[in-house]
Amino acid sequence: MSGNVVVAVDEVSRSEVESILGATEWTQLRNNRWVATYEANSEEAALKTVADLRDAQYVAVAGPPDSARAVAWKKWNSPIPVGQSTEVCFPWVASNAELVIEIDPGVGFGRGDHPSTRLLLEELASRISGGESVLDVGCGSGILAIAAVRFGAARAIGIDINEAGLLAAAANARRNEVTDITHFASTKLDQLTQKFDVVIANIHDQTLRELASDLVARLKPTGWLGLSGVSRGQISRLVAAFPQLEFEPVKEMQEWNALIGQLIIE
Repeated sequence: MSGNVVVAVDEVSRSEVESILGATEWTQLRNNRWVATYEANSEEAALKTVADLRDAQYVAVAGPPDSARAVAWKKWNSPIPVGQSTEVCFPWVASNAELVIEIDPGVGFGRGDHPSTRLLLEELASRISGGESVLDVGCGSGILAIAAVRFGAARAIGIDINEAGLLAAAANARRNEVTDITHFASTKLDQLTQKFDVVIANIHDQTLRELASDLVARLKPTGWLGLSGVSRGQISRLVAAFPQLEFEPVKEMQEWNALIGQLIIE
């Protein structure tokens, strides 16, 4: 059975990919983004080519090898709507949204479709008014920090302990042309000294509770804190770990929950 290799490129990398795989026809998805499909002799050969291209820092993915799997592939690769005018999508996926945020998750990182991520994406889309500073704790592929600045935040910092995630986040920042207003690092939360208008964390509830005091310490008096990645049964225990905050009604999506809180000013 044959295989397919789907490659997404910008103006610079298009000729570079052709020098590796040969000339082909490209479809322009949006400004400075083209996509093409190369045939391979087998699924195994397609996966090997994808791995080689990714090792060389090109964006590639194995396409559906037959029509029977094309429907599922298209569904998995469909854009993720956020708010009224934004979609998050892979670089090789078309979107007609007013604002398109491209995310290539890399190995083992989310593409933005998980409910816990989408909850915070929706909050960022509706709450960012322009000029804010944002801290994303446990940033993964950088989607929340990147989305924040695309929505109008002045700058965003993402921190994570996973080096592969930080590499993916930095690549996604370049992809979305926001490298000058985003920064991703393995800095520990308690090593930061500045305060932020927005602090978000989409991680395990136990970790959120362990980091509670440090998360609050990084929040400006007029800012807001967004916590996600918790189940309904974990909410009361999580709220109790943040006595300095007043929380809004719980946000819920597909049995996942997020909390939005602000400092109690006495």
